[in-house]
Amino acid sequence: MSPRTYSAVLLFIAGMGGFLYGYDIGIIGAALLYLGKTVQLTAAQESLIVAAVLAGGTVSSVAAGAAAEWLGRKRLMIAAGVIFIASVAMMVLADDFGLLFAGRTLQGFSAGMIAVVIPLYLAECLPAAIRGRGTATFQLLLTTGILVAASVGAFYTGRVERSGIEDAAALLAAQDAAWRAMFTTAAYPGVLFLLGACVVSESPRWLMKRGLTERALAALRRARDETQAASEFAEMTAAQAATDAKQHVGGGDSLLQRHYVLPFLLACAVLALTQTTGINSILQFLVVILERSGLPAADAAARAAWVTAVNVGFTIVGLLLVDKLGRRPLLQIGSCGIALALGAAAATFFAVESGRLPATGGSGTIVSVCMMVFIASFAIGPGVCVWLALSELMPTRIRAIGMGIGLLINQGVSTAIAALFLPVVREHGYAVMFLFWAGCSTVFLLLATFVLPETKGRTLEQIEAGFRRRAR
Repeated sequence: MSPRTYSAVLLFIAGMGGFLYGYDIGIIGAALLYLGKTVQLTAAQESLIVAAVLAGGTVSSVAAGAAAEWLGRKRLMIAAGVIFIASVAMMVLADDFGLLFAGRTLQGFSAGMIAVVIPLYLAECLPAAIRGRGTATFQLLLTTGILVAASVGAFYTGRVERSGIEDAAALLAAQDAAWRAMFTTAAYPGVLFLLGACVVSESPRWLMKRGLTERALAALRRARDETQAASEFAEMTAAQAATDAKQHVGGGDSLLQRHYVLPFLLACAVLALTQTTGINSILQFLVVILERSGLPAADAAARAAWVTAVNVGFTIVGLLLVDKLGRRPLLQIGSCGIALALGAAAATFFAVESGRLPATGGSGTIVSVCMMVFIASFAIGPGVCVWLALSELMPTRIRAIGMGIGLLINQGVSTAIAALFLPVVREHGYAVMFLFWAGCSTVFLLLATFVLPETKGRTLEQIEAGFRRRAR
């Protein structure tokens, strides 16, 4: 297999991890239309089932960072695939809240592992010239997973809504079969990811840290030509020697070391602010949001699929621009668009909830457009750049552990928002939640404009050296 072919295979298989992550987020939206009708669930339990994936990811993200250091990147990918497939079986067989919650939580464990190991693996395996586009492939497949999940949800929802079944028991049975079929479809990409994870090589930088220099060079040669592999190997060897010497003097790999603190805090801030845009809650509750804005259930599911299609399209745009414009300009453009779209959605819901605007197809269309602008802005900005910020800003010595802690913060914020979403909107309305997200997005814009460094075209070792100079 040529280096070019192997790189393509590596990107596809690693990107499939993003697909599973996105499928986790997207499939619950349409399933919620029927879960509460066929399984006895309270409003709090529905929120917990949605939040369970995020909660599971929160728990597993830190452990995944440590596991990635101990087991290696490849073995952790394999473990994530096995856990994902097991979680699908639990969901499909569930007939009460307990098993549904357990299955979604286990699915979250897998998602948390994937969210740590895939960006980490891609950053350490790809050359600097294509690292932006390559790591963005994870986000592209993630958004594709959301789109496919939304399309699957729309298909099964439409089939039930157009079935014309009048018998109550038969209709209930059709609704039960529909949400179980939605979850069943997640097994197919899970198996593909698991098989693919068994094929790729281990990360050369992890092998180098373990002192397995010959295997590290061999791994580089699979994805580089001989000259590139030799040059990068020499740079890695020199950086490793310098780090070892500094660690011998300074002691350990503590995150509190001066030259680690700034990149670690910046990465954590980006991850937290990405979630305070409301992205995961909006995607998971998108069908419900659109229905509450005035659209019928079937139309809401169809519009949700349109929104996720916009997500995929603009992720491709971001992927093409990230190594040309850079990370910081895309974050500025994206966070500005997000704040404006969320503000407009908040204004629309305020008008609907105050009785100034009737909840009809017209108001639903306005909110649909706001969601499309929101998702387009997110896709070209935080969607593409968040995984790069996570993997590029963290120095090699603390990358796995730092990414785990960063994702703990990311998933913790996301879980809190998802768990509070339904109780808050039922007590205070949707306008309040959208206004909160708009304010947080404005803070994101300020961070991207005044604090974040540009990392375009720089090797991981060069980025780390830059932070070392700033820490002196």
